[in-house]
Amino acid sequence: MLLFGDGALTPPLLRGELPRQRVTNEVKHLRAAFDELLEVERTTRSEVADAAKALERELTERARAQAEAQRATQRAPLFTPAETARVLGMSSSAVYRAIRQGTITAATPPGAPIRVASIEVLRLLEARHAPTGD
Repeated sequence: MLLFGDGALTPPLLRGELPRQRVTNEVKHLRAAFDELLEVERTTRSEVADAAKALERELTERARAQAEAQRATQRAPLFTPAETARVLGMSSSAVYRAIRQGTITAATPPGAPIRVASIEVLRLLEARHAPTGD
């Protein structure tokens, strides 16, 4: 107490000390902001990687379905409703319902059950995977 003379427990700031403290506080603030940006960058990269993997899975699935439909088209020009359902990833009852509603064009050859043309199946596959333009 004798040292400071006024009873203060902390020494007074020296000349230039206040600007140094301001700079130190600003550097701490900038470091915290930089660390925050790094964390956002890590998160963003992770999200982008996840989205890329999901897109890759979707494209692989589309290519598989398209290839399956093309192989089936080469084997038989006409599909049964069950085959159509399998290629399109629908239930057989949904295919029959779509045929009744006119969404899927089908034919009944003389003396045979309902058949769906392979071109119709390809059209439906392409329509399902076409971009919607949103």
